[in-house]
Amino acid sequence: MRKLAIIEDSQALTSVYKTFLSESGFEASLFNSTVSDINRLIKQGDFDLVVCPCFPKFQEGPRIAQMIKADPGFSRCGFIVSTSMQQESVNSEWDLRDIDAILLKPFDRESLIRTLDKTGKNPLQNTRQTLLALIIDDSKAVRNTLASYLKELNFNAVTASDGMQGLETASELLPDLILVDVEMPVMDGFEFCKKLSKEPILKHIPTVVVSGTIDEAQFRKGFRAGAIDFLEKPVSLEALAAIIESVSVKEPLSSAGTTVILSKDTTLSAILKKSLNFLNSSIHICAAFDELETYLCVSTPDIIVLDLSENEDKLNVCMRTRILLGSDSPVIIAVADETDRDIMFQCFKYGATEFIIKPFGRDEVKARIENHIKIKKLQDELVQKNRILESLAYKDKLTGLMNRRYFDKALKDELAKAQAERTSLSFLMIDLDNFKQVNDVYGHDTGDTVLKEIAAIIIDNVQGNAVSCRYGGEEFCIIYPDTSLAEAIKNGEKIKRYCTLKPISGHRIFQTISGGMSSFPETSSAETLVSDADKCLYKAKKAGKNRIIANIETF
Repeated sequence: MRKLAIIEDSQALTSVYKTFLSESGFEASLFNSTVSDINRLIKQGDFDLVVCPCFPKFQEGPRIAQMIKADPGFSRCGFIVSTSMQQESVNSEWDLRDIDAILLKPFDRESLIRTLDKTGKNPLQNTRQTLLALIIDDSKAVRNTLASYLKELNFNAVTASDGMQGLETASELLPDLILVDVEMPVMDGFEFCKKLSKEPILKHIPTVVVSGTIDEAQFRKGFRAGAIDFLEKPVSLEALAAIIESVSVKEPLSSAGTTVILSKDTTLSAILKKSLNFLNSSIHICAAFDELETYLCVSTPDIIVLDLSENEDKLNVCMRTRILLGSDSPVIIAVADETDRDIMFQCFKYGATEFIIKPFGRDEVKARIENHIKIKKLQDELVQKNRILESLAYKDKLTGLMNRRYFDKALKDELAKAQAERTSLSFLMIDLDNFKQVNDVYGHDTGDTVLKEIAAIIIDNVQGNAVSCRYGGEEFCIIYPDTSLAEAIKNGEKIKRYCTLKPISGHRIFQTISGGMSSFPETSSAETLVSDADKCLYKAKKAGKNRIIANIETF
């Protein structure tokens, strides 16, 4: 039974999920997109898959993904985005590196189960002893020839006679390499590449286009569609072997995913390609800047090598490349002649990361690039650790609620929002009644259990976009954005009732709570919101405990 967490704010869709997943082999838990519910999801943990809407109601989707992925317990969890939007809309909202699959709405039971089944499992490639290639061609003779060549190159081969059948086979088997013919009925090779690139679990499979005529127009079309290389008919064993070596399907990527070389000099390109073999990356050659521009419009490589030797405006090439990338992340290596040393430092200013003077040795290229890869790896690790630290810094370790540090920041932000939008903001301060006696009589371990159980009741019962925190010791608090005093009191009373009714630990402790409620601008100013709630809490304690007081009203 695989454990599935579904984040969904629509009650209608929640009902659909429940119906479709009954007797499905998935154990589903449902959450909404509020901060408190996402914290409850993370605290519960041990999920194999998480499904999240592309545009959740209470938080931004990428923020939810960041919170979940920052927790070490979710490092192997598959993340699925559900959406009715086109792929481009998902791309504009999400970093596709955070997504393992996309669930298109509306969906039926079969498509839902199929998406879940394909996501989050260890890729089939990891369990295969021999690499698998998929050949897609409407000619049986071509399929047989390519299959025999691949067998000599230590591949197993499966075949499909058209693009639609090829997509189904690729989804089912996740091959290590795909060879697809350009001219086919139903769906040509370029259309196949486009559809493949839109599937998160398939887009990383190296795809080679096979064609009887490869000209510049076809090259550009294939490049835009997502092809990684081209193979010209009639295909020879040697040409196929060279392609397989260039796309590096024999070994997993160890240092970089994609490298692009911009150079008109075919000899230099060949030298650089051999020098960069240690990367185990797919390497593309662009002879002109407009080809590089086309590539960067559809994909972002890890390394770009710019041959500045034959470019008149060398600095402009560096600058335009960095602008196209729109990021400082990818490494740009500028290669130039001895006579260009005077522009070396300016190249760094205009976007280059490294500068290499011709002639150069393979070891020099390797050493310089490896250094930048190590730096990038350390930066990526630092970003991930910072995410984890940020999550830990704002979370109370014992209860899983947000802590006082987070509360101070959240209250300031929510008050500013309420003032700007002229909406209500209510606040509840909670204190456990006679908690010192619990510690004295049953011990601090039981006291910790009581705190965790009360926190769980709060998490399970806060509504909408409310933010629940552990204020300190046995005190908790809840911020209710865009909520009137009356609405907040109803929720506070519900929490109080559940606390009273639940026996905690083997000692069957029925822990009551007292609360003080205030609301901006209904009863309090922004400056007095917390102190007013605290005064009401004191009144509740003095009045006999196990009650919530807001101003003069008692519940």
